[in-house]
Amino acid sequence: MARPLRIEFPEAWYHITCRGNEKRNIFTDDHDRIRFLEILAGNIKLYGIEVHAYALMGNHFHLLVMTPEANLGVFMQRFNTSYTVFYNRRYKRSGHLYQGRYKAILIDADQYLLELSRYIHLNPVRIKKYSALGIKEKRETINAYPWSSYRGYIDPRYQEPFVTYSMIGAMFDESGDGDCYGRYEEFVMSGIVEDMSHNVWSEVRGSTILGSERFIGRIYEQFLSKRKMNKKELPGLRDLQGRQPSMEEIAEVVAMVFNVEVKELYRPRSRCRLARSVFMELCRLYLARNESLASIGNRLGDVSVSALSQNSRRIEEKLRADEKLQEQINNAAGILGVKPPLLTIMNPRTL
Repeated sequence: MARPLRIEFPEAWYHITCRGNEKRNIFTDDHDRIRFLEILAGNIKLYGIEVHAYALMGNHFHLLVMTPEANLGVFMQRFNTSYTVFYNRRYKRSGHLYQGRYKAILIDADQYLLELSRYIHLNPVRIKKYSALGIKEKRETINAYPWSSYRGYIDPRYQEPFVTYSMIGAMFDESGDGDCYGRYEEFVMSGIVEDMSHNVWSEVRGSTILGSERFIGRIYEQFLSKRKMNKKELPGLRDLQGRQPSMEEIAEVVAMVFNVEVKELYRPRSRCRLARSVFMELCRLYLARNESLASIGNRLGDVSVSALSQNSRRIEEKLRADEKLQEQINNAAGILGVKPPLLTIMNPRTL
């Protein structure tokens, strides 16, 4: 069975879920839920984790967390073990409480933070028994649900000390009038009105990462490209790699899109400078997952790694002002059968 990749680094964001073994309940009554949150709060303090949203359901839970340190694994191991020990002792049982390992999706917070906070807070009315309720009844159900962080986001009287409300809240207080609570409530409730069926998880890559193509590329290059993988992790790794065109394919497509000869793309002092720059950048982006930058540079005519980086910055500057160049690069990517990673370059993100 394939095993999800585990990627940890400082200030990483994750959506975490755990389900009961054989889909059984992990909470029998409110005492269990209270103890669960007490254990969660204690481990948050111990490991310096930030919890920005949570929801406790009958047979599973959701957490939206940020790890200032690269320590998600040790945090989740201690947290899940502590609650399992409590639950087994209370009900005089033994064995696993949860169904396999916890599921942690690394997320691009710039793109998905708000969507996932809404997804988590809408969970109480996503279950089947509430599916037939009208919008008003669903709104009332969510507002009254005591086992999620939602009430603290719409009414400060319900805020819990172990939840970090400030970051998401600040995104709804741009005018500075302090009405972030009402705006956040409108945002979450719009998820009922607009499309309760939207499945953001269909966009997850490699069962591990939810983010833009650029974000996924950075994660792969920084944390996975040189990592030795367990055989069970390889399916997820292949999914993150995507299609890998060859340098020759890239050259042929760039030559066609820019109407130049292929040989000009390989010349260090090419007469077609823009086309060569694009060719170098696409080679850097698409080939670096399986080949070192030094090797790529050598094949491009003894181009140094620093020169590849400088060329990348120049292309970024051109893209900000040249829509035609954006279109040409997108066309090249389309012909190659890969996603255009430079589409997000107008709004560059950092990890």
